[in-house]
Amino acid sequence: MIHHIEGGYANTYLIEGKEGLTAVDVGSNLAAEMIRKIITEKYGEKEGGLKLITATHFHIDHIGGIARLKEMFPEAEINFFSMVSKYISGEEQLAIPPFSRWVMGLVPVMTRIGHQYRNYCQSFASRKAGIPLPFLRDHTRIGYKPECELEESHDIPFLPGWRLIETPGHTPDSVCFYNEKDKILISGDTILNMEGTGELNRFCCSIEDIETSFKKLSSISIEAIYPGHGTPIVGAKDLMEKVKVMDSKKSGL
Repeated sequence: MIHHIEGGYANTYLIEGKEGLTAVDVGSNLAAEMIRKIITEKYGEKEGGLKLITATHFHIDHIGGIARLKEMFPEAEINFFSMVSKYISGEEQLAIPPFSRWVMGLVPVMTRIGHQYRNYCQSFASRKAGIPLPFLRDHTRIGYKPECELEESHDIPFLPGWRLIETPGHTPDSVCFYNEKDKILISGDTILNMEGTGELNRFCCSIEDIETSFKKLSSISIEAIYPGHGTPIVGAKDLMEKVKVMDSKKSGL
């Protein structure tokens, strides 16, 4: 079972697995509080079972509430895709999309997201790291020490049946999480759903990379998409054939 949590600009997901619970993309303190409420109501204070906290990429709206959630569940492991370690150590800077993609890609998404005032307040109150802006992208004080060991070829701890898929494009470190048995994809900001049937994200650092990632995802069977922004798409076959792909020439990207 996957719980869809709307506690900030991005979607947060709580996966019930055979070995416990995994939280994906905890982007705000409110999302962390909502996760605690779900766990407390279902499992009780002493049987939370939160084993893993992870993210589809290192952006503030996907990691801003992790520090708060870790305070609530100190025994939970935080583990990111291996590339994230380079951001945290300062070896690499966060990639910044060209200005045209902010206009053509980000603005249309932001105008369709509800609860703007609440989301703004949550972003202000939550941990400041992973901001893809000049002079701010080097700020990586996250308030916890994560593992950065997740790889495409390795099993995901505490999540049997799930695997990580590298999907660069929105950011170089973007990944998706896929359950082959149930044909579920947690797509992060690679595939959004602001238009009804899903769309490839226009707000990206590399058009070529995200198009390659889309082709990669199109080669697997997917019947449910849980996007980083927008409503989950569940209970349909051949979903990838319905996902809207950008026309880079028309969009000016």
